[in-house]
This record gives sequence, structure tokens and C-alpha cells, in this order.
Amino acid sequence: MNFVKNVRVAGLLVAFFFAGLYGPPLAHAIYQRLFPEAEYQSGDFSALHAQAGNDIVLFSTSTCPYCKKTRELFAARHLQYKDYVVDQSKEAEDLFAKRGGDGAVPLIYIGDREIRGFRESTILDAVASISGSSNPH
Repeated sequence: MNFVKNVRVAGLLVAFFFAGLYGPPLAHAIYQRLFPEAEYQSGDFSALHAQAGNDIVLFSTSTCPYCKKTRELFAARHLQYKDYVVDQSKEAEDLFAKRGGDGAVPLIYIGDREIRGFRESTILDAVASISGSSNPH
């Protein structure tokens, strides 16, 4: 009888271990599916655009692969933009911090949209919204 009780306790411990190990990531994945992160935030970024002298502003680092992809996307579409490389310029770093940059790059401002991360279709839609183009792809 004591052996059966010990097996049950051991089984419960193993079950709780795996529930603790796999439960939170599963719950997070379910939450992300139910409440996906917004593709962009809207706001009035006219002061930033005026300071940069451009309707497209990129905050990046020199080593970020997604920043490189963003630059390549802009170059392929012959888009003019202001690139603040935050790991090479104190001014860029300060401006990035002032904009609420939490270390995650690229941080992109196109017109009235703030886009965090490389989201190609969102970036192209934002470019279309400021250029009046119906198909930037």
C-alpha cells in the first residue's frame, strides 16, 4: 500500500514538473494567437520627420541583420530615408532613447506609422500611404 502511495506521489511530481515546464510557453503561444501584436502604431511623428528632414526615419544598429534587410528594401525601391545608427552616434542613441527605443531595432517611422521590427509588407504599406502609390510591391 505504501508503494502505491509513493508511485502516485512520484507521478504527481513528474506531472507538475512537466506542467510547469511546458505550460507557460504553451499559454504564451495561445495568448499570441488570440491577441496578436499590432503591426504598427499610429501617431503624430511630424516633429521627428522635420528634424530628420525626411518622411522615412530608421533607427538601426550597424550589426543588426534586420536593419540591413530594411536598408536593402529601401535601396531596392530607391527610397530616401534618414538612418540613425544608434551604436555609432551619440545623437542617434539619445534620439532613439527619447523615442522610447527599448533596444529593439529596427525602429521605423514612415508618415504617421511607427513600425517595430522588420515587417516587409507593413513597411511597404506605410510607404504606399505616404507616396500615394497603390502598389509598392
